[in-house]
Amino acid sequence: MSPKPKKWLFEALEWVCRIVVAAVFIFAAVPKILDPTAFAKAVVNYRLVLPLIGQGYVYPVAMFLPPLELVAAVALLFNRWRRAGSLVCGAMLLLFIVLIAQAMVRGFNIDCGCFGSGAAGQALAQKVGIKRIFEDVVWLLMCAFVWVRSKKG
Repeated sequence: MSPKPKKWLFEALEWVCRIVVAAVFIFAAVPKILDPTAFAKAVVNYRLVLPLIGQGYVYPVAMFLPPLELVAAVALLFNRWRRAGSLVCGAMLLLFIVLIAQAMVRGFNIDCGCFGSGAAGQALAQKVGIKRIFEDVVWLLMCAFVWVRSKKG
């Protein structure tokens, strides 16, 4: 395979990864932005109690995380911001993987809360589990690919 087609192939694959991850994050963010109270309830279901603040983080997270998902997703679609977008999306995916894994270990049978509580969110609702972690790992690998490729210009 000559260098030109190989370069084109990697560029096309990077764009596919950027579009897929951006679409997932946008689709996840919008319903949570529209109904932050329902998203806050999903966060509470994970039953995390942080030292000093207890569950006082729930509503700030419900207000901050969905807009961050949206901004990071949009950043992925712009060449200038794709590195930052892939880093932020990747960091969030790592957090989601850890949260889902701890819920599994603790035996919680809860919806992941990934896509909000609207009609689309209910249609896509998944319980925390290995399938959910696998999907997040695939998206994380896509983010890593974009991040590595973005170092090249």
